[in-house]
Amino acid sequence: MRPIVLASTSPRRIEILTQSGVAFRAVAPGIDESPPAPLGPLRHVAWAAAAKAYAVANRTPGAIVVGADTEVVLKRRIYGKPGDRRQAAAFLRSLSGRRHQVYTAVHVIDRRSGCEAHGISRTDVTMRELSSRVIAAYVRTGEAQDKAGAYAIQGEGHRLVKSIRGPYDNVVGMPMRLLTRLLGQCGIPLPLKNPDGPTVTQKRLKRSRRQPAAEPSSAGRMHW
Repeated sequence: MRPIVLASTSPRRIEILTQSGVAFRAVAPGIDESPPAPLGPLRHVAWAAAAKAYAVANRTPGAIVVGADTEVVLKRRIYGKPGDRRQAAAFLRSLSGRRHQVYTAVHVIDRRSGCEAHGISRTDVTMRELSSRVIAAYVRTGEAQDKAGAYAIQGEGHRLVKSIRGPYDNVVGMPMRLLTRLLGQCGIPLPLKNPDGPTVTQKRLKRSRRQPAAEPSSAGRMHW
């Protein structure tokens, strides 16, 4: 099988592909991920995934390139990566106690065959009611800073989540069932160790639903 190139250096996407048993290498797209004109959430995420894939495909002839982009959306507003801790806290206040959507677009390019395939996966995420103290404590951990929507469901942020409906690995950043389908459309089989993505953190999420949202300890760390 020809090499798969992931057009991303996201640790979360790299971890999902590694855990799924996929042989690949990661290459940074090196592009401005902001579209040239304002787009709605679905068009935005699709544009970003395609832009990343094209940027890397142009530098890796003969490879199978996979681009992906993940966005958190509430009432058609995109909550991207926060610029600072104040914005991270504002994002979490907006998401608190509400259901939002996480969309991940995946774009596959196989220049050798001329095949391209793309699609979007959706997961509905319902957040717990988050007090100002809980939000402040989570933001202080630093985990929110490079995450869409200012939380990491695979990390301590899973304790902020009440429930999800849809693929868990989509929220993390790489929906493996969608990727498998898109590669299959290009005639590229992808045998997986775990087609549903990580499961350990899914179990942690289920356990956390029975626990109240955390309050900060006197030291300022998250205390569960």
